[in-house]
Amino acid sequence: MNRVLRLLLLGAIGAGVAPGAALAQSAPAPVEKKQLARQYVDAGLAAQDSGDYETAITFYLKAYRLVPHPALLFNMAQAHRLAGHVDQALSLYKQYLSEDPGGAHARTARELVSEIEARKADDARKADEARKAEAARNAEAARNAEAARNAESARDAEAARQANDAHDARAIEVAAAAPSTATAADPPVGDVRDTASQAPPQPGRLLRIAGLATGAGGAAAIFTGIGFGLHARSLSSDLSRHNAAYDPAKIHAGERANTIAIVGIAGGAALIATGAALYWWGHLQGRAGARVSLAPLVVSRTAGLVVSGALP
Repeated sequence: MNRVLRLLLLGAIGAGVAPGAALAQSAPAPVEKKQLARQYVDAGLAAQDSGDYETAITFYLKAYRLVPHPALLFNMAQAHRLAGHVDQALSLYKQYLSEDPGGAHARTARELVSEIEARKADDARKADEARKAEAARNAEAARNAEAARNAESARDAEAARQANDAHDARAIEVAAAAPSTATAADPPVGDVRDTASQAPPQPGRLLRIAGLATGAGGAAAIFTGIGFGLHARSLSSDLSRHNAAYDPAKIHAGERANTIAIVGIAGGAALIATGAALYWWGHLQGRAGARVSLAPLVVSRTAGLVVSGALP
């Protein structure tokens, strides 16, 4: 409907001005300009009333070019505002107030300028709040992602610590089992049928064998302790490097390795001393033929001898 109205208005105005254009090729006289401008204004008002704001703006602009009256600026501003062209309307209202501050539509123009500027300020405030809300959501998402990464790192560190604990526990079991394995060998048992023909065992032989086995177990414990000591020193060197990251798992593993090293070296030394004592007593028994019973005693972090019988 608006398009039909626009064509009808343009046709009517064209028909009205065509005879004048045919009679004279020169520019229209001032009176003719005003009459033609009035026709444009009437067509613009009719288009505006029908809701065809784009056509109304076109006719108002044609009229203003013929007769640049401030009221036409107000009409164009109204049509732009109704068409949703807020920035153009604001500019035309201000131009109208600048050219005719005391005009008939000045009060309405000022109110509309204030209303448009307030609306634009409110829209800008809402847009700024939306940007801030979006920034806050992005920051929250970044914090959640950082928390998830930290939790993952903590789980990895805990898994590494448990793996180190399991490795250290296995090493302790191996170190503790080394002396008992060496001393658990039973003396060879001969054939019962040949007992009469076999020579009697040498006095102190079993004690010397036990002493050698205990000493070997002590040496194994010392070597194990030295190995863990080197591992503890390596971890300490890694943590002491410049700009080295703080790693609780490495610190815990180093402390465990250092403890195992101390226990292994001290226990190994005690076992070697015990083995030497056993071998010496076996040697004395072989010489003196005295019946002395010695047995090694090894418990957690303690090593010693149990002696029974008469000493030579």
